[in-house]
Amino acid sequence: MTPPGDRLTLIRLLEGQITLGLILMMSNALIGPVLDPDQTGGESNAILRLMWLPVYAAAGALAALRAPRMLRFWAPGLMLGLLVAWAFASVTWSIDPSVSQRRAVAVAATTLFGLYLAARYGGRGFTELLATAFLLLALGSYAVCLAMPSLGVHSDVNAGAWRGLWYEKNQMGATMVYATLTFAAAAALSPRRRWLWCLSALLSVGLIVMTASKTSLLAVALGLGVGAGLAAIGRGPAAAVVLVWLGVTTAALLGGLWWLAPEALFEAMGKDPSLTGRTDIWSAVLRAADERPWLGYGFAAFWTDDSAPAKWIRNQLDWVVPTAHNGWLDLLIQLGAVGVVLFAVALLAALPPALFRSRRLAEANWSAMMLAVFILQIFSESFILAHNSLPWVLAVAAVARLTGPAPAAAALGSRQPLALRRRPAQPILGGPSNGGLRPAETDMADLLWPGETGGPRPFGRRGLAVA
Repeated sequence: MTPPGDRLTLIRLLEGQITLGLILMMSNALIGPVLDPDQTGGESNAILRLMWLPVYAAAGALAALRAPRMLRFWAPGLMLGLLVAWAFASVTWSIDPSVSQRRAVAVAATTLFGLYLAARYGGRGFTELLATAFLLLALGSYAVCLAMPSLGVHSDVNAGAWRGLWYEKNQMGATMVYATLTFAAAAALSPRRRWLWCLSALLSVGLIVMTASKTSLLAVALGLGVGAGLAAIGRGPAAAVVLVWLGVTTAALLGGLWWLAPEALFEAMGKDPSLTGRTDIWSAVLRAADERPWLGYGFAAFWTDDSAPAKWIRNQLDWVVPTAHNGWLDLLIQLGAVGVVLFAVALLAALPPALFRSRRLAEANWSAMMLAVFILQIFSESFILAHNSLPWVLAVAAVARLTGPAPAAAALGSRQPLALRRRPAQPILGGPSNGGLRPAETDMADLLWPGETGGPRPFGRRGLAVA
């Protein structure tokens, strides 16, 4: 008979492997160039629609397995759940109800998986699980670009730019931005493997450089700057004052540059003043949004092939516009002003904890970096409520970790406060001590990377590592 401890270990190992597989699936690696070269999103591809059903089932099963922990994250679940519920409600007024219904189911499963990640994992285990997935994606991208350049390197208008495992270079650039920030967080929280995650960060930055995407490099700089800034705040009030002064000064300089010489700013970002035609799209989308300002045209229904308002925009701009290339505007034309407000509330609720919980929540700085990059990216990409999308999964996880229960409750499932202290050394799973945590809450990093003996070290001088 298998001992209970071994059965628990096997269950947790299987759970971790399934979670890792779902993260890789949500990255859409190889799905675009191999199964969906026309980027139809599954609307005309029955294989894609069927392929995602087991993914949704697995996400639901994982959430059910950790239902008690999911319930403790009721606050972010409520905020994000209202947004998803509004997407379902939009089926009743959608210009294409069947599409809205299918996509609402998909985005509900995607959001549920993000909430599961936040509820199930934390601290070192959280960042190293994500870092492991990103390392596999980075190594796979190098392999494809070097061994099969016909698949991994653009030969069209972006000839020579690397796209790796994705349909186009901007997708790989965005993914590697999140990878770099996750590697940085994992290096900070896992001293024994810091060399591995630092080397991984160099690999991901190398891929960003090969995409020739200045926007992605800017996003990496922003994310690392936010992480460094929060680390400085954790070192005391003097450092915090200096940081605030630097932040205000930098913002003022950028604002002045935008006002006096916007061309120079656009050139530094590698963009023209029209942001590669985005401003023309935005103007047309705003005119269409005026027709349905409060409710929108229905979730994911606006940009379908048979959409009359989308056809009008495409005729006006004389090319097949796929999205608004702005997350806020896409949300506006899908779910109206009500949807925009619901998302803004969830996003704004996460910003204060990003500053004040960084010394109590081990991966709070990771969450803040993710949200900073996500906020930057949604001004040019439609990542809000994106189904089967890793950026949306990470944004949901970041919001949930920041607005979820107090660290002590998340780790121990109790209301007892936990004093700020360094966490004891963590042995391999199944050893004589597990740092005071119940066996079911043992750090997932011990399963993925056995042999860790050093405790986590958050970005600041002190910090609490929690499950």
